[in-house]
Amino acid sequence: MSDLSPAIEPRDPAFLMRPERLASLQPSRFSASRSLVATMLRKGWTVDAERLQLDDRGDGTAVYRVETHAGVLSFVAFSTEPRFVDRTPRIIGRSWDMVGALLEGEADAGRIEQTRTELPKLYAGRAAPGTLVWCRSNRSLRAFEHAVEALADGRQPSLDRLRHVGYLMRNTGLDANGTFGTRTYLSYGPDHPLMAPYHAQMLTAYLMREFSFDLCDHLARAARPGAARLAPALRRHLGLGNGSALGLVLFVANHPRMVDRWLRVREDALARARRLGFPAGDPAYARLVSLLDGAIVHREQDPVRYGVFPAGPRLAAELRQVRERAAELRDEGPRGAHPFETLRRAVEGTVAPETEEILNALLMELLPDEVDEEFDRLIVDERLIGDPGMTVREFGAMLRGPYAWAHDLPLADEARRARVWYKSRAAEEPRSGPREQFPGGFDLSVDVPGDVRRLSRLMARYDPRTRVGRVLFDHPEERAAVERLQALRDLPYALPRMDMLDLDFLPVHVIRLANAAFYGLDRTKDFLGRTLRGLIFQGAPTRADLAGGDLGPWWQPREPDTEDMTLD
Repeated sequence: MSDLSPAIEPRDPAFLMRPERLASLQPSRFSASRSLVATMLRKGWTVDAERLQLDDRGDGTAVYRVETHAGVLSFVAFSTEPRFVDRTPRIIGRSWDMVGALLEGEADAGRIEQTRTELPKLYAGRAAPGTLVWCRSNRSLRAFEHAVEALADGRQPSLDRLRHVGYLMRNTGLDANGTFGTRTYLSYGPDHPLMAPYHAQMLTAYLMREFSFDLCDHLARAARPGAARLAPALRRHLGLGNGSALGLVLFVANHPRMVDRWLRVREDALARARRLGFPAGDPAYARLVSLLDGAIVHREQDPVRYGVFPAGPRLAAELRQVRERAAELRDEGPRGAHPFETLRRAVEGTVAPETEEILNALLMELLPDEVDEEFDRLIVDERLIGDPGMTVREFGAMLRGPYAWAHDLPLADEARRARVWYKSRAAEEPRSGPREQFPGGFDLSVDVPGDVRRLSRLMARYDPRTRVGRVLFDHPEERAAVERLQALRDLPYALPRMDMLDLDFLPVHVIRLANAAFYGLDRTKDFLGRTLRGLIFQGAPTRADLAGGDLGPWWQPREPDTEDMTLD
């Protein structure tokens, strides 16, 4: 049963929209990678390796066919032996171990050859018709070479050697939505199998992961015909590596409607879970304890050394405290109408924000069908349309109302508000640094606190009855800021309450919001406060597993035991 009392509402934006809190949000059923796998399992998708034409060095072509509930998709990968010129995980790289493309329909010879020719050109290239995503990846030399050598010797790779890497290949670029001539997302239409936001990119990442396993097996057999194959348990456990940097800060700043919708839908689902009330003995209580058990082991086995964020063993210890209280609900029954909300409030403030958000993500697992039904709400029109007919009085009331936080946000002095955001001329790579070091460049910053305060001063110079359109006629340089504020005034989760011009601002907080909460990456390790490295699809079912149906909570995997690391 469910208590629909309105007393428990989505959390206050003043609390949630602080960058530090946004960074603590965990992967959930709303994260793109997890919702993609759920779709693949629920709708019976299959993935087949149609073609693996690779030589003894791994050079060649692979083609994968994906049969979805709404048509065929193809993934084409072009593999080369690693070269060590211009090899970097950054987008400025020009040397990759694999480049590939996700195509609509069957991978015909013409589009394969066009992709083979155009993709290595990157910025100068143009995608073949029906291309959804271009991608690039490099092998993890430590893990990949060890795995090949072990398999060639007839044994499985050492889990100790793989643990600290977590992947065989890492993504260095997923380009879609019109980039390089790929099909724009808005053109997909409601019946497209990848109509959910970022499912095209996530399916490409999933197939890159599958290719990394197949390439590893192939090279081992090329070295020795009697080589072992990578055990299914290891295939499931390893993810795809990923690195993200400053571009995601600009992404969040420039997609406010998407950010608001994603957080709003997530908070609505969490509020529904917080309102749940079940009688004593209901399986939901045991389900939560089981999920917490899985989370504890997953965090205990996390070998990553974090900087800004709390380490796995600390989270595991705190989750044990949460589990004790959840076990009381299972064994003794609830003592109120909202037992899960009572549980949340009992641990709130006594554990790290990440621990609180792990619990929140697990509570949403108690409403799996209802949560999955909400995913369609994530599709949103991102246009920002202003209202030139608004009066200066109305505009001022808006700045003092929905945007009062921008007035109240403590700002550093002007000497410290000197960070500039820009793209490099050579590769359009997002960068950030002190303004004095980059004079004359085009600043990509979205300075909401500065905009609100500057526009407040500007509007004070006009008669309150004046239309905003008249002000913009006099000051056309303010149009973008005015339209942004007008368009987002009723969207409380659209804008992180941050000062991205502050030299002390930590970009990694906002990067982690996109990586973890939106995309579903785990073990997201911060580096220098401005880049994030993590894993996609760790624990996810492989293509061989898809026919077997739901594997349960794959997204918090335990390390495989020695006896599991045999061929199924």
